[in-house]
Amino acid sequence: METYRTALIFLLVALSTVLYTKWLDYSAQDTALNSGVNTEVTLSELPGVAGSLPAVPIEAPNASADSLPAINEELETGSVAIDEAPDSQGQLVRVETDLLIAYINTVGGTLERVETKLLPVAIDQQDQGYAVLRKSPEETFIIQDGLLLRGGAESPNHLSTYAATSESYTLGSDDSVEVPLTWTSESGAVVTKTLRFRRDSYLVGINYEVNNISTQPWVSYLYSQFNRSAPVGKSGGFGQIPSYTGGAIYTEEEKYEKITFDDIDEANLDRQEVGGWVSMMEHYFVAVFIPEVPNNKFYSSKSGDRFILGLRANDALQVAPNSIGSVGTTVFLGPKEQARLKDIEEEKGIEGLPLTVDFGMLTVIADPLFWLLDKIHAVVGNWGWSIILLTLLIKIFFYPLSAASYKSMAGMKKLQPRIATLKERYKDDRQKFQMEMMALYKKEKINPAGGCLPILIQIPVFIALYWTLLESVEIRQAPFALWLNDLSAPDPFYVLPILMGVSMWAQQKLNPAPMDDIQKKVMMIMPFALTLLFLTFPAGLVLYWVVNNVLSMAQQWYINQKHAK
Repeated sequence: METYRTALIFLLVALSTVLYTKWLDYSAQDTALNSGVNTEVTLSELPGVAGSLPAVPIEAPNASADSLPAINEELETGSVAIDEAPDSQGQLVRVETDLLIAYINTVGGTLERVETKLLPVAIDQQDQGYAVLRKSPEETFIIQDGLLLRGGAESPNHLSTYAATSESYTLGSDDSVEVPLTWTSESGAVVTKTLRFRRDSYLVGINYEVNNISTQPWVSYLYSQFNRSAPVGKSGGFGQIPSYTGGAIYTEEEKYEKITFDDIDEANLDRQEVGGWVSMMEHYFVAVFIPEVPNNKFYSSKSGDRFILGLRANDALQVAPNSIGSVGTTVFLGPKEQARLKDIEEEKGIEGLPLTVDFGMLTVIADPLFWLLDKIHAVVGNWGWSIILLTLLIKIFFYPLSAASYKSMAGMKKLQPRIATLKERYKDDRQKFQMEMMALYKKEKINPAGGCLPILIQIPVFIALYWTLLESVEIRQAPFALWLNDLSAPDPFYVLPILMGVSMWAQQKLNPAPMDDIQKKVMMIMPFALTLLFLTFPAGLVLYWVVNNVLSMAQQWYINQKHAK
């Protein structure tokens, strides 16, 4: 029993320390990101640097076609670097829908900033939407796309300047709003890049229509990429933030794979795949390119402080002289709402999109927990009460295990005076004491491990629920009651952490006291130490822990009374 108790104490302390360290790092990360998104966007900002882009034959401004290798060699070796003119700038076109406010730079037709209208950057900044894409001196996270032509010929890429017909677009009574941008080649071909925003959607359709009025065939390849700097405040090693920030791809063959910034820094991704998607994510939000062309080359690179992750179509858009052809892609720019991600999967015929909600290794447990939590919320309409009811259901589910544990503890508590007598009698012979104590357990039919093993079995569920509450954007800035107006933030008055500490202390009084003096001191310190740790935890997590402790005390008191009779 003493061995299992020691192991349990060690596990609890280690788990609490890890969670606390990671939460502190997450808090620093979240603050740094928020400070970056508040920077104002100005017309003088430059489009992002593309860096070394594998297999993307884009000609630098004012370069001749002869300065680049043949298109076939470029597509095979992926050795072409993209240079950006330092003085390039363009007009910003503003687009507003019911969910988004976007800014499109006419240089490249690049989405440089996308804000969510219904999800503010902070609960005390309701007038400032969270910027899924942003560009500031502190941090850059934008998307770039374009068409690549044979032989490095002039092409409508993310360095090209488009012409806009208006400076502002607003979603009206229609279900969508389109922003057309035009570019004309020296040969006379006219390319219209159209960005389509839909009502009640974070999807943005990007379509290229080529009107080839020249005398030569048009052969081009569509590419789409994320361009971002390393996140501000990024930490590493033991204290790395619990919420993943970085890239990820999904393919039919390899399924879901994370592409970290370190991965991009160490080696360029260069893979031919059929199907799938590419994404760049952070806590609560994600950007995903969903290609319409299934056969693609996935690539990554780094140039300076910029990380590039994207894909390029292997199938060319071929437009005969005096003909019209088109090709396009779709990008999702918004919160990781699981119901919405699953709807997009069904609409686009893809898989794996909900995996961007990073529940970690315990996804197999966290997924059904969130499903149940969401179903409860659909009925009660409050995430705080949903957490309370979910905790109650978990306690009911684990009642047989908990009952066995508490029954064992009740028996141990009843034997405490007799064990104390044995300890005093054999204080100079520890081996004899252990033998007599085990004989007493056997006589009274008490399993000394019975109080610990059921708790150990439940630990994966507790950890999975931790990730569920931490990662679910649905709980972000969700109010509960009274002073708790954001379950994803710490309790501002520390009421829940104090209640948690008190409940933990009271629960210990219902358990048998440890025989070892060191364990006694550890158990006395634990409620105070965990109270301090939980001061910085999200209120939703602490609410779960308080309710769980209260229910455990009620259950243990009932079993103790029953056992005593």
